[in-house]
Amino acid sequence: MNERQDEQLRSLLRGALPPMRERELRQDLWPRMLRRLDDVPSRWTWLDYALAGVVLAGFIAYPEVIPWVLFHC
Repeated sequence: MNERQDEQLRSLLRGALPPMRERELRQDLWPRMLRRLDDVPSRWTWLDYALAGVVLAGFIAYPEVIPWVLFHC
């Protein structure tokens, strides 16, 4: 890239990203994150059950894979 293309790219990037006025956060986000994790109970969806079934079926069909999986966990 030449100087002109570099300057065009810089100009496009400056136009796409607004300048940051506040560099500091207004509040700490960690307590909100902990509250959110506590509020939402983890639930198994049908996809989780399906994947667990596929893994179990694979272990039943190919039991020689079990030591390899345990070794790599």
